Amino acid sequence: MRRAVALSLGLAVAASLALLPACGPRTAPAPAPAGPPRLLVVSSLIGYVEPCGCTVDLTLGGMDRLVAAVDAERQAGPTAVLVVGSTFFEKPFPDHRAGQEQAKADLIAKALRRAGVAAFAPGPGDRAAGADRFAELHRALGAPDVTAAPALLRVGDVAVGVLGLGPVDGEDGAAADPAPVQARAAALRAQGAHVVVALAARSRRDVRRLARGVPELDLWLLGEHPTEAGAASPAGEGYLIEAGDRGRNLGRVILHDAAAPGRLADPAGDAERARRALDGQIQMKARMLALTKEPSLEQQLAELRARQAALAAPTDAGKRFEYALVPLPKAHPQDPEVKGWIAAYNQALQALNLANAGEVPPVPEGGQRYVGVAECEDCHPEAVEFWRTTRHARAWQTLVDDDKTFDAECVGCHVVGWQQPGGTVLGKTKGLEDVQCEACHGPNQKHVEEGGAEHHTVRDPGEAGCVGCHHPHHSPKFDYATYLEKILGPGHGKPVFAEDRKPHKWSPPPLEAKPAAP
Repeated sequence: MRRAVALSLGLAVAASLALLPACGPRTAPAPAPAGPPRLLVVSSLIGYVEPCGCTVDLTLGGMDRLVAAVDAERQAGPTAVLVVGSTFFEKPFPDHRAGQEQAKADLIAKALRRAGVAAFAPGPGDRAAGADRFAELHRALGAPDVTAAPALLRVGDVAVGVLGLGPVDGEDGAAADPAPVQARAAALRAQGAHVVVALAARSRRDVRRLARGVPELDLWLLGEHPTEAGAASPAGEGYLIEAGDRGRNLGRVILHDAAAPGRLADPAGDAERARRALDGQIQMKARMLALTKEPSLEQQLAELRARQAALAAPTDAGKRFEYALVPLPKAHPQDPEVKGWIAAYNQALQALNLANAGEVPPVPEGGQRYVGVAECEDCHPEAVEFWRTTRHARAWQTLVDDDKTFDAECVGCHVVGWQQPGGTVLGKTKGLEDVQCEACHGPNQKHVEEGGAEHHTVRDPGEAGCVGCHHPHHSPKFDYATYLEKILGPGHGKPVFAEDRKPHKWSPPPLEAKPAAP
């Protein structure tokens, strides 16, 4: 079976690649403008080529917008693009998604090559398809892997040393040992690096622990689970940059007077942090004074306010950087070439995924198959009537509207029984489209056949049944209690009212009498 899947995968990927124009090395750019040099951070792409769009919060990103944004930044000054964290894949994937995942990885490699990546630090997900496949994607990307060997980049008049920190296996202490990192950073300084940057495909905790022991580093770019932080934060003697994931944003670091001696500073960020710290102390002292009327607190409060007033405006001189998180909204310009590659990829999905879809898993002995909402309606008409007013009842239509009915990443959360025995697979969803009753209450064949026997259904599925689809990448504002109220209604967790407004309980129709034995 595995060999058959691999063969079909190879054919599917080949077909998808045929639709994508060949992409050789990026042509030499025009002479760089005289603006300050900049580093652009792309972190934790985890296989995203375009935003999923599941909610209004998830419309940022897309490789076409990312490449266009990089091109725009190059017009403003010498630019180096740094890619860190799991890029091609997030984690191992099931066979039915293999064709799509591999095609996305190829597209990402081509698009990043088009952007012109200067350095790359892969994350733990990048080898999900094996070492040989990673090597192939790395060659297509065309950028040095700085976890293997540091690189010295020339960005305008600034020499930027870049080292990579890959995932660490084994004992936890190995991740926090600063000695190897310190040695590499010192070597880059000895080679003439004005600024030293770490591309860290590790956890935030590991990076902060390392930073305390490696004062030679100026910037730590987080690659594993980075937040969308609008400001740098102190890390050891340097600063931590978190530019988010999935290509929703670019992190932009603009360097000023960076070839000068001394440490790289963040004057605007440092001033804002000092201001916030004083604000907190002033608020605390003011509350204490209001409660105790202690005269000494008045003097302390006056001193804090004087310090706050004396805070100087951020300096615009010296060796420093400015950091900004640059969002890539739906209205952002798109690179036409990469946009065409994404369109070709989407057009290839039906053939790509049907080739690996397989059959609906059989129901094991004693198990149940999914029967669909039409069967539920016979005994629960009020509940189904209310369900039709919810967004769950329009889940499939959203895929139809966006031409995503053959996207293996999307379909599973818009149908019932995805990849389950007696449920659905790609291309075999008839009667089980939308988030129907059985998405939460489980397969109900025997519940129906036995006239509503309750031991054959999951009466109270709880939050665990929701978070498989309502997870942070697809539903970042999900709150179980809030969302639950949206799907509870008459006959479904709430009373059903008759015309006299008195509650009554729906009862199933009587079972048909069995014919008498001959």
